[in-house]
Amino acid sequence: MVLLAAVALTTLLANSATRLRFTALAFFAVSISANVIAAGATTAAQVAVLAVAGLAAAGILFISARDGNYGEDPGWRLWVATLIAAIATPAAFASFRTITGEAVTDLPLFAADSGSVVVQVASFWLLSSGTAILVTARSAVRTSLGALLMLTGVQLLMRYAPGPQLELTIAVAWVELVVALTGAFLIVNERAVRE
Repeated sequence: MVLLAAVALTTLLANSATRLRFTALAFFAVSISANVIAAGATTAAQVAVLAVAGLAAAGILFISARDGNYGEDPGWRLWVATLIAAIATPAAFASFRTITGEAVTDLPLFAADSGSVVVQVASFWLLSSGTAILVTARSAVRTSLGALLMLTGVQLLMRYAPGPQLELTIAVAWVELVVALTGAFLIVNERAVRE
C-alpha cells in the first residue's frame, strides 16, 4: 500500500508542478516508484533498463527547461486530471484485471503482493493519469508529462506479457526516450515562439 501511495503522490506532484524542472524531477520520482513496484515481478536487468530510461527521460526534460523559471501553471487542469484518474483507475481495475479471480484479502504494507494487485493498480493509475493530463494539456510541457506517465504505466503492465520480456522492455524504454526527445523538441520550439 505504501508503494501505491508513493506512485500516486509522485504523480500528483508531477501533475501539479508549475516549473518544468520540478516536473522532470517529479517524473523521475514516479519512475523510481514504479520500478520499486516492478522489482518484485521482473528481473534485475529489466528494472535497470527501466530505471535508466526514466532517468534519461527526466534528464532530457530537465535540460530542455534551460532555467528554473520555465513551465506551465496547470490551474484547473490539475483538478480535472486528478478527478478523471481517480474515477478511471478503479473502473479499469475492476474491468480489466488480469488476476485469475482470487479475492483480494491481504495487501502488504511495504511490498508488492503475490497476486500483483499493486502492480495492476499502479499501472492503471499511471495510464489514467497520463491520459487525463493529455486530455487537459495546453502546452508541450504537460503533453510530454502525460505521455511519459502513460509509458510508465505500460512498462508496469508488460509484466504480464508471456515469454521473455527483456526485448520488449528495451523497446518500450527506447519509445520513452523518443517521447522525451520529442517533448523536448516541442518545448524548445514553443519557448522560442514565445520569446
